[in-house]
Amino acid sequence: MERDLAGLIMLTTAVAGRAAFSAFALACGAFTFVFAVAAAVFSRRFLLARASRAAAPLPPITVIKPLKGEDHDLVENLASFCRQDYPCYQILFCLASPDDPALASVSRLKKEFPEADIEVVVSKNRIGCNPKVNNMANAYPFAKYDLLLMSDSDIKVEPGFLRRMAAPFAEPAVGLTTSFYQASGARGLWGSMEALSINAHFLPQAACAAYFGMRFAMGAAMMVRRRAFEETGAFQNLADHLADDFRLGESVREAGWRVETAEGIVDSIPGIGSAAGHLAHMIRWARTIRLCQPAGFYASLIQHGFSLLTLRLLVQGPDAAGAALLAGIWAAKAASALSLRAGLGGRQPALALFLLPLSEWFAFAAWVAACGSDTVVWRGELFHVREQGQLEPVAPPPAVRHALPAER
Repeated sequence: MERDLAGLIMLTTAVAGRAAFSAFALACGAFTFVFAVAAAVFSRRFLLARASRAAAPLPPITVIKPLKGEDHDLVENLASFCRQDYPCYQILFCLASPDDPALASVSRLKKEFPEADIEVVVSKNRIGCNPKVNNMANAYPFAKYDLLLMSDSDIKVEPGFLRRMAAPFAEPAVGLTTSFYQASGARGLWGSMEALSINAHFLPQAACAAYFGMRFAMGAAMMVRRRAFEETGAFQNLADHLADDFRLGESVREAGWRVETAEGIVDSIPGIGSAAGHLAHMIRWARTIRLCQPAGFYASLIQHGFSLLTLRLLVQGPDAAGAALLAGIWAAKAASALSLRAGLGGRQPALALFLLPLSEWFAFAAWVAACGSDTVVWRGELFHVREQGQLEPVAPPPAVRHALPAER
């Protein structure tokens, strides 16, 4: 990583020259500052100004929860789905192994919520390389209802969550709804860094994009109409994709259905506890974006103005313009995170915003690393990531079995 970064600095200064690099860094810094201010304004408008929908029918829902391992606050996260203020819904917890420690948490929930319609599906059947999709595909035959809610295991929701997700389906053209998420409950330095990557970087930019009409699916929470899901190829369509949420949203739109963003927001509970874990997650995220949207990824270099200005400072020393832009970017991103925190009832600690420079440098390091390889480590396995985010195991995968009944 250090050699890649040093090589980038030397190549930039040698080829472009110090003056050209200085001008480029200043231009990127100015753009980053303006973009941060715009994202703060438009993301708040989008997230807070969404009108509540009128009372709508409440069709029954199947919630599909893929599990692997005992994540941070897993029991409370899953219990929040058992406390929904909704008349009829089913929860399918799906795991690949009977030895998975998450199974004990699910057994506890079944005792705590005896009235809940909970089923557990344990199966090692595989339809592709994505282990999360394999788990959900094994549970799919047991789904009773036509609205399917898929949500990651590190998500916690409020009691009205299912009502908000289902409301847009009153319109027949809607095929999928999704929800924005914010990080909460972060612990320690690296948990705070993981939270900043969501609350101060991802959330304002993504909500700003949604304000201007972009629609995309987020794996924190996706509800899809079964008919639309089947038209896209269901789980078989997602089985070999790292960014299964991106793939699902794109496929639903291509099939002629609308993708809508539900009112409200859900909480993601960071489970990262080390610098290596945080950086690996950031690299996998950046590399996935590069392979799914290469033009957008490379263009995003101009959003790394803070890190480029830092490199400029190292190359030619400090000056007033560079220092002012560095301070302005820091202040704009901190203000954006605090604004959204206040408006959404978020739990981003204000003191963690002093870590924003470190967060910016890690994001830039991940961007550089994402340029140089097509491999990612995910759930302990090493994969090549091909165009459009398709996974290919570096080592031969276990035999893939199709159309076998899951074990309950």
